[in-house]
Amino acid sequence: MDRVRRVLALSPVADPGGTDVPVVAVVPARDEEAVIDACVRGLRAQIHANLRIVVVDDASADATGEIARRHAAEDARVSVVRTSGPPPGWKGKVHAMHAGVVAAGDFPGSAWLLFVDADVVLGPQALGRLLTTARDARADLVSSPAGPPAGRSLTWPVLVPPSIQMIGENADPQGRGRKAFAIGHCILVHAGAYEVVGGWAALRNLRNEDIALATAVRDRGGVTRLVDGLAHVTTSGMDPWTQGWTSFRKSFVAGTRGSVPVLLGGGLGQIALSLAPPAAALLGRRHVRLAGLAGWALQAIAHRRAARLMRAGSWGAPLAPVASALFGGVLIDGAVRVVRRTSGWKGRTDRFR
Repeated sequence: MDRVRRVLALSPVADPGGTDVPVVAVVPARDEEAVIDACVRGLRAQIHANLRIVVVDDASADATGEIARRHAAEDARVSVVRTSGPPPGWKGKVHAMHAGVVAAGDFPGSAWLLFVDADVVLGPQALGRLLTTARDARADLVSSPAGPPAGRSLTWPVLVPPSIQMIGENADPQGRGRKAFAIGHCILVHAGAYEVVGGWAALRNLRNEDIALATAVRDRGGVTRLVDGLAHVTTSGMDPWTQGWTSFRKSFVAGTRGSVPVLLGGGLGQIALSLAPPAAALLGRRHVRLAGLAGWALQAIAHRRAARLMRAGSWGAPLAPVASALFGGVLIDGAVRVVRRTSGWKGRTDRFR
């Protein structure tokens, strides 16, 4: 997987002179009482002097808002805005992030906007290192996937590598090609670039908002980079297995705009291409077996590279064909859900992802 090599290494140190750069962190959250406390604590612990944190309680029916307001009472940098959900024409997560930026009020053109999912926890140096990396790369937007928490589920070694490979086939870590690669776990974008593309309002009806924002920034002359910040960014959003499966299903339904032919064809094609090499290696004649073994080896190498990037555990590389076939099942499941008209975020229609 050549594109893994294009992922930019995170700066080893935070620039001491960069702590005065104004940053507004926005956390969209709906029914996240189990994770919002750790997320906000991680943001509050950032080694960065000029930081504001806006938590968007997006029509939560649980204690998400209460927990966030507790943080606001303890720390003047934290504020909470509650919304009643997206208006017509908006997707839920996009509107929540838009509401967070609006609630932040005026900020200087030199500011940066940090968008962090509610199930993500940043290490204390994460923001500083992201800012330094963006400066050194002359990037207008940097994004990092999040790594696994302690006690990760099988989602990580099984589903995460093929998902990264599939996304990487359509979006480039260096912003080349048709789409620029970004992951919504953690996106840092310069306020000027955000304003130039029209902000989230310009992407109001999209669910694959991370890649859409990076691509919009790139298309308007900005520089975007996917960075390896996984040592400082973790997520619990892929665990347990059922939650990881659901998360990927919804992401790819969003990425294909709910196209049943694309999801179904992609899923069936993924299964066929994944299982063909081991089938040839086990059942074919001599030359066919050699070709099958070569294909199997290439699958294992690609799986291992993706797994190492995502800290997912590369022990499953020999089983790469099975993992990739299972991911094909995720796409087929997405097609079935679209047909049944039950696809939605956490069971609630048209919400976030």
